[in-house]
Amino acid sequence: MIKSLIDSLRFLVEIATVSLLIWAGWHSPSLVGRLIGGVALPIAVLLAWGRWIAPRSPFQLVEWQRLIAEIVLFGGTTMAAVAIGQTRLALSYGAVVLVSLLLTHGVR
Repeated sequence: MIKSLIDSLRFLVEIATVSLLIWAGWHSPSLVGRLIGGVALPIAVLLAWGRWIAPRSPFQLVEWQRLIAEIVLFGGTTMAAVAIGQTRLALSYGAVVLVSLLLTHGVR
């Protein structure tokens, strides 16, 4: 039961991450920036996540590598929210991410 709740929180964090990346990308002043930041980057994140981080991936990184990749991804997403002026959202997102990371990598 607890694992199901942790997995659900984790999934919500993943959805929020992609959503925030798209939102931040669309705040670029140029069309090329919007396409790269709002379309290409989120797609690249989804592909990389599915290949190396997803629980059922045959190419899953080892635990410490996954943790580093997640910290970089979630931290970058938090900074992207700050960059578009969404400080409160960034703090809320960061707090939920921290709880998710602690539960995911701390509970076995």
